[in-house]
Amino acid sequence: MTVGFGLLGPVNLCVDGRRVALPTGRPQLLLAALLMGRGRRVSADRLRGSLWAEPPPSAQVNMRAYVARLRVALGPYRDRLTWVHSGYALRVEPGELDLDRFETDVRDALDASRAGRPEQAADLLATGMRRWYGEAAEGLPRYGALGHGLDALDESRAVAVEQYADACVEAGRTDAAVGALRPLLADQPGRESAWEGLVQALVRSGDRAAAMAALAAANAALLATFGRGAGWVLQDIERKLLHETSGPIPRPMPAPGAASPDGPPSTLPPPVALVGRQRLLARIEAELGAARMLVLHGPAGVGKSALAGNLAARLAPSCPGGQLYLDLCGSSPGLTPMTVEEAIGSLLRALGGDRSGGTPGAEAAELGVRVGGRRVLVVLDNVVDAGQVRRLLSVLGSATVIVTSRTTLPTLDVAHLAVDELDAEESIMLLARHAGTDRFTSSPREAEELAAMCGHLPLALRIVGARLASRPEWTLADMVVRLSDEQYRLDELSCDDLAVRASLAVTCDVLAERAGGPEALDLFDRWGMICTPTLDLDLARVLTGATAREVRTALDRVADAGLIDPYGTGRYRLHDLVRIYAVERGRRDAAARAAAIHAARCYFLDTARRARDQVRPDPHRLPDVFVEAVPTVTFTDQREALGWLEAERDNLLAVARVAARDGTPEGDLFAVGMCTALYPFLPMRGHYRELRELAENALPCARRRGSRPDEATALTYVAVARSRLGETEQAVDGLRGALALQTTEGDSHAVAVTHDHLGVVLAAAGRLDESRMSFLRALEMHRQRDDRQRVGLTLNNLADVLLQLGRTEAALVNLRESLRLRRELGDELGLGITMLTIGQVYARSGQPRHAYGWLGKALTAARATGNREAEWRVLMVRAQVHRDTGQRLAARDDLHLALALSERIGDPNGTREVRRALAELDSPAGTGGRSVDGERCRAAGGSTGDGR
Repeated sequence: MTVGFGLLGPVNLCVDGRRVALPTGRPQLLLAALLMGRGRRVSADRLRGSLWAEPPPSAQVNMRAYVARLRVALGPYRDRLTWVHSGYALRVEPGELDLDRFETDVRDALDASRAGRPEQAADLLATGMRRWYGEAAEGLPRYGALGHGLDALDESRAVAVEQYADACVEAGRTDAAVGALRPLLADQPGRESAWEGLVQALVRSGDRAAAMAALAAANAALLATFGRGAGWVLQDIERKLLHETSGPIPRPMPAPGAASPDGPPSTLPPPVALVGRQRLLARIEAELGAARMLVLHGPAGVGKSALAGNLAARLAPSCPGGQLYLDLCGSSPGLTPMTVEEAIGSLLRALGGDRSGGTPGAEAAELGVRVGGRRVLVVLDNVVDAGQVRRLLSVLGSATVIVTSRTTLPTLDVAHLAVDELDAEESIMLLARHAGTDRFTSSPREAEELAAMCGHLPLALRIVGARLASRPEWTLADMVVRLSDEQYRLDELSCDDLAVRASLAVTCDVLAERAGGPEALDLFDRWGMICTPTLDLDLARVLTGATAREVRTALDRVADAGLIDPYGTGRYRLHDLVRIYAVERGRRDAAARAAAIHAARCYFLDTARRARDQVRPDPHRLPDVFVEAVPTVTFTDQREALGWLEAERDNLLAVARVAARDGTPEGDLFAVGMCTALYPFLPMRGHYRELRELAENALPCARRRGSRPDEATALTYVAVARSRLGETEQAVDGLRGALALQTTEGDSHAVAVTHDHLGVVLAAAGRLDESRMSFLRALEMHRQRDDRQRVGLTLNNLADVLLQLGRTEAALVNLRESLRLRRELGDELGLGITMLTIGQVYARSGQPRHAYGWLGKALTAARATGNREAEWRVLMVRAQVHRDTGQRLAARDDLHLALALSERIGDPNGTREVRRALAELDSPAGTGGRSVDGERCRAAGGSTGDGR
């Protein structure tokens, strides 16, 4: 079985040797965007920007449908397209993507050219160019990041044509070189490097008349495109053609006073061996082919300098005028950053000039003359800010320049590329290179742990590898133990003159010296005090008391310094080792830390409670200290509330986790309060693992406080999560324990609610008679208290059990009353669940027309209220109706949507259930006809029990 993907021309997909007809339009754009991700996660935000110039409100729903259609097209390989952390990833194996094969051809050709084998280089490049069948993703619109990526691919093809022509000229195949360059110039008449190659090929072939004609055409084309004529190289060739009457034209000579081409200056340090980065290097080379100047930016220790050094070594043969390296000391502990005048003088001396006595202006002019007209490569390493190199770049205008910096340097009008951490496999390879392969092959689990503890940061990995190499008696497990305690991890990540902490400290010191830097660092430190996974403008305002404009400016400054990573709109996150460093800094002022933690807890819990009230109000909540004087965030409707809860989910869970570990009365109270505030949000979105962790952390807090009601609540929520995660018997035991506590307290409302939960869990365990009795007890107690909302909820749950017992009419009676109550109360969340249960009744009663009607209403309600759990169940039930009525394609589409939803919310049981339904659908028994297997119907539809 094989699969193949094509990007070099129209987007295509081949499954087991057969071309698959892909859905036209945006599904193809989606496939192209995923393929450009090269198997990595592509965020949903990035995908939306790649599919639409202005994403519509329905973009997310539409994208899920496109994903479902792509999974259908992938056939037996549908599992490769997965939902990963708010994005999608398409796994592509080596050799399956035509772009990978093209890049391999180009890379091998460059190696052959450096080894003095131009014929082999030309043949490899010809093979690579034959892999193209048009523009990249031909025929598709180009939006956002995908559009830029496709443009870069087209540029890499043009660069490959030029490299092919150069190799052909070196191999004496001048006709092939001319034949390759003329179509390229017809398409891109302003491409001066291609004109240079064409003229050189014509000269080498002996056709001087054609070379002169090409020079005239180049001059006209460049005038029309850029408003300027041919550059120095073409002018030099023309001058020699006019003066030479026979023989080959010599190569253009360097500018007066420059070093001899036979011995160009080279101050490049020996390149550090790289692990991985091949794709990034190829991308950088493509960028430099188009722009000639590039900034590599990224956080401390990510390996920018090593990457630049290796890139310079690869480019050196194509830059015969000299290869210069200059460390501007922008991130070197204890060193003062170099001034632009010092940098100009250093480069001038490297090129043979003498700066003694010259004015800065004269030296800059002389450097420009010495660089002009020559193919010179310059690496400017460790640049502190744009002002340090702006004037220098204008002087080096004709050179190929690589700049590295921890800041993004966005005001420089050059190409920019971010350098990220290594992936897990590359990280282990780097560790093994320093510490020895045998250690890592024999302890794969410890190797993965070490790589993760290093945050996949090359500097940290190099330090750990060096320490292991120096202590052969240490095992990987020993090193894991040393790094496990975050309080001392940065102490361990130090060896000789390399230290992660010192590297980060330099970044902070540089930031502190800039305008607005102290305020930006104060915000960074306050984030370290509360230690949340992400930070946005609202939380930043809470921590600092500053205005939105002020915190936005501060966040931008911290991000520009490379300490935090922006993602999405107005949100930021920390690299793991930077987070540990921020926590260290945040501990310096105990009073400020305590104030920041309390302010953050008030913001998170008060806002979470107000968001919960938009979903389902809690009339039994007791007041406590976690209240904002003025709400930072307000909600106008349920959609806004659910959006905030989803966006802040990781933060809410993190602050509750930290509070539970505090062991303080305030921490215990906060952890218990957050447990209640995030219910029913977590189960309705399918976040059962998070619910379990939250409630299990709250349980000892409630016990320390001596609060039986809070203890019972935590036990109940643990049981709800356990039931959905397949641990039904443990869930039943937990709920019986909660009932005992509530009965002792004499809380009849809490007892009735727990009976509702117990009924749902018993139904999931298949203990239907016990479940029915539990619901009847709850119903009686709710009616006695005239709690109409809970009556409506329990009637729905009881109906679901009656349906599974075969008592369809009794179920419908209960559902009609539940529907009436929920409509009267305006309970939109509960209304959707009851509609789902009614649809399920009609589905199992063999009335598909009525089932479709109610299920359609339920799906609309589930999506309107953000109830992903109900949405998933509607899709599962409707898929079963489709299957029973012989509509297998419609059933498969609904199941793929359900699969995407279960993967997105991280519901492993739900994912297994959908896969089982898909397998049944594809089996010979799933070709049509009504199912009479009650167990199978129940598996497809699940329990619609509403324990909320």
